[in-house]
Amino acid sequence: MRMNSYKALFPFLLVIAFLCTPFQVSAQDDGGSRQTPTNYDLDFGPAIDIQYYQDALSPFLGANPLSFSEEININSYTLGPDDLITVTIQGNQTVVLRALLVNPQGDIVLPMLGSIHVDNQTIAEAQKTISDAAKDVFKDPTATVTLEKAKALKVHVNGAVPQPGKHIIAPFSRVDAAVFSGVYDIQEAGSSTESDNVIALRPITNTVRLLEADNLSLRNIRIIHSDGSTSQADLYAYFKAGKLSANPVVQNGDRIIVNNVTRDTPRIGVSGAVMNAYELEYTDSDTPALLLEMTGGFRPDADTSKVFVFRYQNGSTNKIEVPRSEWPEFELMPNDRLIVPTNKSNNNSASAWVHGEVSNPGNYPIRNGETSALQLIQISGDLTDRALPSAAYLSRGSIENEIPNQFNTDILKRTSDQLAQGFEYLDLETRLSQNKVHIDLTDEEQLSKVKIYDGDRLYVPRDEATIFVFGQVNNPGYYPFTGIEQDPMDYIQRAGGFALSANKDRIFIIKAGSGTWYRPDETELASGDRIFIDRVPYDELNAQRTYEVQRQQIKNTRIQLIMTGLSTITGIITTYLAIQRN
Repeated sequence: MRMNSYKALFPFLLVIAFLCTPFQVSAQDDGGSRQTPTNYDLDFGPAIDIQYYQDALSPFLGANPLSFSEEININSYTLGPDDLITVTIQGNQTVVLRALLVNPQGDIVLPMLGSIHVDNQTIAEAQKTISDAAKDVFKDPTATVTLEKAKALKVHVNGAVPQPGKHIIAPFSRVDAAVFSGVYDIQEAGSSTESDNVIALRPITNTVRLLEADNLSLRNIRIIHSDGSTSQADLYAYFKAGKLSANPVVQNGDRIIVNNVTRDTPRIGVSGAVMNAYELEYTDSDTPALLLEMTGGFRPDADTSKVFVFRYQNGSTNKIEVPRSEWPEFELMPNDRLIVPTNKSNNNSASAWVHGEVSNPGNYPIRNGETSALQLIQISGDLTDRALPSAAYLSRGSIENEIPNQFNTDILKRTSDQLAQGFEYLDLETRLSQNKVHIDLTDEEQLSKVKIYDGDRLYVPRDEATIFVFGQVNNPGYYPFTGIEQDPMDYIQRAGGFALSANKDRIFIIKAGSGTWYRPDETELASGDRIFIDRVPYDELNAQRTYEVQRQQIKNTRIQLIMTGLSTITGIITTYLAIQRN
């Protein structure tokens, strides 16, 4: 009877003991400390068998800056100091105890049960430990532990990172967060004087900047756990291919080692018909499937049935064809290079533009490098009555068919004996080379030989039926074309005749479209042509004037010499005659 009385009083004694127990929780938030309230609201259920303790810490838990979204595995998560947990004990009585902080010694303090050590225990192990401790008070107790707030992780990032050492990161962070905490940019801060430069370390928070740090081994990151086991991380596989397994969750106390990458570090490359070609550090887990996934996919013209692996062995480079079925398992070696071949028959996206005087100007599909200019004209319709076929031209828009005579003028200048004027002319010719190809639409043989590439543009100008006269004429401008029987002089006369400085021996006809220069007797005028009248060069006029002045000076000097010679001879003769008379 007395024993039953004690059991009836037990819940009330438990509540009184819990309320009398000083319970403080401290948490670090942005460098400051905060003490949680100690007042608890006691709320009894309708049945005395259940006690639920609602504390004032719940709003604080919801606003925790180190929140996490990873799923908790009770068999793997290890409790430690600063973990905040809720313990539910079910037996002959049910008690819910919230906001229990694991203290620095690794213990939690429970009313009536005292201090229980849970450090380095998984949640499942801690549940068993608490259940065993509650057997002295509860009948057939079962304890459930819920993690309310996970402790911050303390990890050590070592190796070649600019900021090695101990770092505190959010719970359930992955390796990339730990590496970010130890990688900094070395930047020069602004200074008022050149001699007072301040070097600042700025954290790298941009993934692209991290991957561009090619001196760090981000594909062979070694992780040493507290129990001595090791694992590996590959941040390129995580960021480029989304491989979560390549960026594991960090455990408290882990040592993360990031080494240097040198020019002797084995590499591997992927190029060809892929979206993003690259060359990276090699890892022993590399397969064609993984590397191709990291490129972002294939181009539309890719042959996805195979990949070529080029491997240097025994003094020669060997080509290995790997079918698609073997990509996940094929073993790659250090310094292999993967090439994804192209399939020209799959490239249906190429197109070219036709502008101007055709029946249907627009953008037309082509076979890249196979469709001819003649075929392009034919599919765009006939030329209109206003077209000027001789002035048509093709503008290359594809890197595959750039003008082949492109060159670096600076390199040519280094070994040239040209004068300054020659270099200026060389620069001018380089600027005028704009991948422009003249084509004559009346010459079908030429059109059939000109191949069209993706992005090319064919222009068919309108025939304005004019001749442009410019240069040393009094009234330069456009004049109506009246037929091939007209002489260039007729158009010059229409333009007001020659100007004062015109060089009548240097009259040129510049053909429409090609821009070729001809003498008047070398070609016939056609619509769209230009007539240019050169001028007497300034240099020749000045030279002529200088020559005339020098010629006059020489003449005067010669006369002076003759007069001086005559005077000398006259003096000698006079002296001689005077001596003879005496």
